[in-house]
Amino acid sequence: MRTVLKILTSLWIALWLVLGTLMFLETPKQIEKDKKFIADEIKPSVDFVKNFKMTNNRLPTNREYYNWQREYFKDYSSDMKQQVDSLTPGFGRNRYIRKLTDVVIDDDYSKFKNADWNKDFAIGIWRGEWTEYYFSWTDNYDSNNYSWGDGFFGLAIMIGIGLFPLLFWWRDYRQRLYSASVVCNT
Repeated sequence: MRTVLKILTSLWIALWLVLGTLMFLETPKQIEKDKKFIADEIKPSVDFVKNFKMTNNRLPTNREYYNWQREYFKDYSSDMKQQVDSLTPGFGRNRYIRKLTDVVIDDDYSKFKNADWNKDFAIGIWRGEWTEYYFSWTDNYDSNNYSWGDGFFGLAIMIGIGLFPLLFWWRDYRQRLYSASVVCNT
């Protein structure tokens, strides 16, 4: 029985070490994917809004932004039939945010506390588990920004999970040593 337990524990440790190593080796690809996402998905919208503002001395309306988005991304999911501009929503790729209630999830409200909605805007994109943003008032991107530190942290977590059963082995080993020393001393 102990042999089977040792084999299963060894397989458990090997599985987590392999998974951790594979995830860690994906770190450079994830870093590049995050940079590419910003360059391909968020930056074109930011550039459009900034150029529009420079040319027209105002921010684009929802209709102007979503018309541009439809053509640029070939994304025809926005409802352009609305008569009132503020009701023209973007259902597709990017969210053009001109006030806090524009498709901002409650958990992200604190990120918008310094916005002056008379002159500022944000672009947001849902990535399946979180939203990535561009904020005009700080001229910065709030994104996943996966890093080597994240890769090392993930590797450490996986190694920790893999090595967890060794705690039980160590406890069992110490108890056997203690029992043996008690027997020898008597």
